Amino acid sequence: MYLPSLSKLRRTRSEVTAFAGYDHTDACREGWFYNEENLSGRSWPVLRPRLPRTKVEQLNKPHGLYAKKGLLWVDGTTLFYNGKNVGQVADSDKQFCGLGSKVLIWPDKLAFDTVDQSLKPLGKIWKATGNVTISPALEDGTAYTISHTGATPPEKPQNGDYWLDTGAAVSVLRIYSAATASWGAVPATYVRVAAKGIGTGFAKYDTVRMSGFSDTVLEKLLAEGLNADCIVWDKGEDYVTVTGLAEKIYTQTPSDGEITVERRIPDLDFLTEQDNRVWGCSNAEHTIYACKQGDPTNWFSYMGTAGDSYAVTVGSDGDFTGAAACLGYVLLFKERCVHKVYGTKPANYQVTTVMCSGVQGGAHQTLTLARGTLYYLAQDGVVSYDGSLPTSIGQKLGEVCYIAGAAGAIRDRVYFSLRRANGEIDLLTWDVVRGLWHREDNLEVLQFAADGNSLYALTKDGALWAMGSEDDPYEKHPGREQGVYWSAETGEIGLYDAENRFVSRIVLRLAGQAGTNVQIYAAWDEGDWQLLASRELTGRQMLLLPILPRRCSQMRLKLTGNGDVRLYSLNKLQEQGSEL
Repeated sequence: MYLPSLSKLRRTRSEVTAFAGYDHTDACREGWFYNEENLSGRSWPVLRPRLPRTKVEQLNKPHGLYAKKGLLWVDGTTLFYNGKNVGQVADSDKQFCGLGSKVLIWPDKLAFDTVDQSLKPLGKIWKATGNVTISPALEDGTAYTISHTGATPPEKPQNGDYWLDTGAAVSVLRIYSAATASWGAVPATYVRVAAKGIGTGFAKYDTVRMSGFSDTVLEKLLAEGLNADCIVWDKGEDYVTVTGLAEKIYTQTPSDGEITVERRIPDLDFLTEQDNRVWGCSNAEHTIYACKQGDPTNWFSYMGTAGDSYAVTVGSDGDFTGAAACLGYVLLFKERCVHKVYGTKPANYQVTTVMCSGVQGGAHQTLTLARGTLYYLAQDGVVSYDGSLPTSIGQKLGEVCYIAGAAGAIRDRVYFSLRRANGEIDLLTWDVVRGLWHREDNLEVLQFAADGNSLYALTKDGALWAMGSEDDPYEKHPGREQGVYWSAETGEIGLYDAENRFVSRIVLRLAGQAGTNVQIYAAWDEGDWQLLASRELTGRQMLLLPILPRRCSQMRLKLTGNGDVRLYSLNKLQEQGSEL
């Protein structure tokens, strides 16, 4: 006689000891989290919350943030450096570019010197208010007199006499040498333009645009080229010396026309620095510019040297969307291409165009460099660029459409504050070494800036945050966060099982200082979250959570907490159910 017996239920165990990160896709597997808040990979493979941030300043009207030997920011119309008011700027959002000890501020076209903390304009314009005198001069501004003008030389010249030879189609200035008894052509001729304050604000070898000389004066001077770009060969407070030819001294009065001298700076939409030059691009002119080497005040200097300025017009469609320097190249982006500048000097500069995923319009602040790789937001998601072609790294971010944002890098982490098409914000971190994403919160950042071992973020509401570091200099600052709320939500458990199984027990191994706590929730199928357990931690410990069997197609788990909690492993015991 046989007694009836029940079949033993099959049980399986699964354990996660390496927590990968954020995976906001329907294929989210064990070890990944579909939703996260304030988690980081700083102790990978252990799951751990991010470090506390510190609010170091509160701005009323934030316009920009930059770091160079300290923090530079704009609040309304005031420029601050390390908290000190250092000057006034326009009430507009800023772009910054470092060159040596200077920080260039755009679109204001200003330069801030971090050494003497001076704020000066890059450009300069002078307008005559009185008489302007034009006279023949040597390169250093020393005046001389032309002793004879005509088609034939004078009969009894003296050594050093000047003769303006008008016998040819183009007049030539000649100088007499008694030693050789001959007239030699002067290879270069100059004029001295003198007026009150004309040389103030200009420098030797500046390229300036002169205008306003009347046709009558130019005709008498034989110097039609004065109404043009000229090189300042020498200068004083009340004069400049430029290339030209004058027979004698002439004077232009205000009634003859207003003379102006201008050191021009182009209108640039985006800029970057490479090889001691500032590079920029203009959408209005479809042109790429580079300043004179080491001199951001001169953008139209063409003296035939390796340090000359550079400009080239491009014919690609669309507007420029960003600029960056990477691996020795200058990169000027559009949404569907990148212009790459090769070469070491204007004589061998070449611009090539690569059709690829460029920077999303409005996302130029996402351009950031980490470990020799450039990262940015393209139209088809976040990409990395190592000099060949952009590669997508945003697959784990799911089908979310991001349209703008900002990014910054510190050590092996890249922070992305990205705005969705619906207006929501995700602050995400990308682990460059491990290739993992984590989501922090909804902090909307205008600009990031890395200073030393700290990364700073200026938010849309005007808060200036230190993002936290292992050697946090703000550990005792009154603006430091006290405890960080965090949460981690798994994907659908059981979605890929061929058999009906249910979770009967969960075992967590975690640690936390006294006062930290953790809660565990579960949701079956499409149901709401239900609290399974809540514990206050006092050190490293194991939590065993029995769960009443509940038949379902799939379930989700969510862990939340407050404070610095380390999750070492998550163990699940699953049992087989019936086919019903």
